[in-house]
Amino acid sequence: MKPVVAIDGPAGSGKGTLARMIASHFSFVYLDTGLLYRTVAFLNAPLTELKDIRKLLDITAKLTEEQLRSPENSARASDIAKNPEVRDIMTHLQRDFIQLYNEKGVVLDGRDIGTVVVPDACCKLFVTADLKERAKRRFADLKNENTTFDEVYNNMKLRDAQDKSRKIAPLTCDKTYIVIDTTGQSVQESFKICREEVKKAFVNSGYGSFV
Repeated sequence: MKPVVAIDGPAGSGKGTLARMIASHFSFVYLDTGLLYRTVAFLNAPLTELKDIRKLLDITAKLTEEQLRSPENSARASDIAKNPEVRDIMTHLQRDFIQLYNEKGVVLDGRDIGTVVVPDACCKLFVTADLKERAKRRFADLKNENTTFDEVYNNMKLRDAQDKSRKIAPLTCDKTYIVIDTTGQSVQESFKICREEVKKAFVNSGYGSFV
């Protein structure tokens, strides 16, 4: 089995961008687990349809960024993430993804990857940033004239509180994580730091051939 890199953190921290860059750099397969929850939120899909990771990925690929990342859908995604049954199914689907690509190496980002989905990942990064800066990034990404910065900021603040306080798999950062604060950093600056930390973790875990 090839290495698994787990990247957790709050919305807008840059974890998705960095996860994609890390996956590309090491030629691993990337999964944005948050998009899976957003897909379920957008479609209001019954649990019986959430049994096949390939099917869920296909559905996700057909939806637009605006549909998935709107403030309203973000709030719904956070709500359904509190449902123990949904959470359990999604955890198993994410582990299915890891098994599906276990010969290629995998990078997953989300909010409970290193704590619940794959706690034994060889590298666990917690990417964060100041709330205001995160809201600015998300507002710029949306490009939606019907959404104000204040709405994005308040929705993100609410999402943070919900993610940290939920009883099932809350967003947490323990001593097993390497913390990466991207506040005031360019994407390339943050990526360089992450890349070097991943390399160190690979060496320490016996995956030195990937460095």
